[in-house]
Amino acid sequence: MTERAPLVDFVRELSRTPGRGKSAKSGIAVSFDSGAVAHLDPSDPRERVWGEVLESLRESQQPAYVELDVATGRISNLLLPQKYKVVELRQGSKGDDLQIEFDRSHALHYLRRDHPRFKELRKLLEDAAKKHRSLLVTESLDTSGLVDVRPAEGGR
Repeated sequence: MTERAPLVDFVRELSRTPGRGKSAKSGIAVSFDSGAVAHLDPSDPRERVWGEVLESLRESQQPAYVELDVATGRISNLLLPQKYKVVELRQGSKGDDLQIEFDRSHALHYLRRDHPRFKELRKLLEDAAKKHRSLLVTESLDTSGLVDVRPAEGGR
């Protein structure tokens, strides 16, 4: 299984990288404010669209959530974090999951009990609710489950 490293950061620059060797293709290097650099393959239609989305995020000064393939440095997933404040936390209907109500959202949001960072993310959500602090919240596209939560302070 490919190891993936999540990164939530602002895009500093996208630039073309030349291919090396006769059969090598050019690529796109994505530089982030933290100094991390990731890569996209413009011959892949999905990654070409991701390049356009990342450029749009750079222009609008919004952060991106990317998962990086640790071995290759290529972006394997792209999601858009949203800035929210926690209004209420409660047990989900099945009792295992945590249901979260955020300001500016009418959707149901869940932190799934089987999330590998469940305890850590639950504590971040609870602390943010108590202190009325904003969070950057990233959700899965196919479920209402939280993928990542982190303080919104810092950055741009």
